[in-house]
Amino acid sequence: MIPFTQVPQDFRRNRWALTRVLPWLIFPWAALSGAPSQGESTEAIDVWYGDRQRIGHLGVAQEDFNLLGHIDSWRELDSLVWSLNERALVPLNFRAYRRLAAEGDFNADIPIGRLRMGENSLKLIARWWDGRTASRTVTIKREQGSTALPRFIRWASFSNPQDAGQVVDGLWRITPDGLRTAISGYDRIFLIGETHWRDYEVRTSIQVHEAPDLAQGPGVGLIARFTGHVVGGPKYFPSGQPKWGYQPFGTIAWLRWTNQTPLSSPQAQYFPGSEGRPTDLKEVPFLVGTRYAVRLTCKTLPDDAEGRGVTHYRFKIWPQDSAEPEAWTWERTQASATALRKGGVALLAHKIDVTFGDVTVMPLIPAP
Repeated sequence: MIPFTQVPQDFRRNRWALTRVLPWLIFPWAALSGAPSQGESTEAIDVWYGDRQRIGHLGVAQEDFNLLGHIDSWRELDSLVWSLNERALVPLNFRAYRRLAAEGDFNADIPIGRLRMGENSLKLIARWWDGRTASRTVTIKREQGSTALPRFIRWASFSNPQDAGQVVDGLWRITPDGLRTAISGYDRIFLIGETHWRDYEVRTSIQVHEAPDLAQGPGVGLIARFTGHVVGGPKYFPSGQPKWGYQPFGTIAWLRWTNQTPLSSPQAQYFPGSEGRPTDLKEVPFLVGTRYAVRLTCKTLPDDAEGRGVTHYRFKIWPQDSAEPEAWTWERTQASATALRKGGVALLAHKIDVTFGDVTVMPLIPAP
């Protein structure tokens, strides 16, 4: 996670996108008509996870469904928009910025509440400066389901990551060892669970595959009680496509490097859900290629005297081929008026190539 420092730049990017798509907003039939323009193709738009996707079959993890992909020839691209069920056009950013790891990437935040039950048609439309166009239609099926605790994810049982959880950011693939970042980048997030999850214990493992660029501040770990990106919130995040407001959440428990940190000695970091700054709590011996077991608990405690919500978090990491240590790597009791007190658990890989192993989430009984 990167502190809120680039709002003016983000505003300029969104304003640029609006000026590119404004004529289409005024004359939408020009983009949605059945007659393709000369030179139109679908191959230029790569939709990750396929032309048929679904949401809701695992319950509600966040308010948006994320449609992700990449578009070729982005240097000459004039505009990129999406339309749901032939309704109003929504401009998409396709320049590398925060949640978009590379030039040409896109991530459409599609409100789940705008999806009707059953099949929905979403059309992506691209237009280049020389008049070429491309479009691609994706079917999004909204279903009604749930994800109960305990939750056991054995990656060998799945071929599509979206059958185990919700991809929020990035391209992930299932390998014989687990769920791996196919392309590393800013905050690659895979979300498990539902917005009503509250007190639980998470167990998984991580394996970093190559030495990351420490100047980029890479990190890997878990987010407890995450319910998606926001506009506004305690830090007044701006709008965008995609949104990038990352707080509030419950907490982030992860390993974090900086360009002053040796690769072999990342810090086990506690990142509070809204107020305060991340805290480096303990140096952790680390080797690239070694698999580490990870354990995180979040347990609700009674509110404090000021009415703030209180949660006790514990985090532990150790080499998987070693016995689990009795002591926790760190423990923190967080009191906050705005940090989330409910939400699923997210696998988080920030600018690092990593595989997450099988995941177990067990319920905990909150304090009376």
